[in-house]
Amino acid sequence: MSTTRQETRRMRRLRADFYQEGRTLDAQGSPDARCWICGQRIDYDARPSSTDQSHELDHFHTVADRPDLQEDPTNFRHAHR
Repeated sequence: MSTTRQETRRMRRLRADFYQEGRTLDAQGSPDARCWICGQRIDYDARPSSTDQSHELDHFHTVADRPDLQEDPTNFRHAHR
């Protein structure tokens, strides 16, 4: 199995859905929308991956360590770019 990230249509859809989930959580004031690394608010008004404060889909278990979890939403975390 490959240990490099695979960009698939499914992964693009999952990434877009996860971003929308984060936007919704942020609008509700949920702390779950914050960056899982630093705990600060993410700028959901900025296009994903466009600024240092914009949203980035991160993985709890790295793709290098667990490529089988790359497309597993339970392994996704909201983070800054």
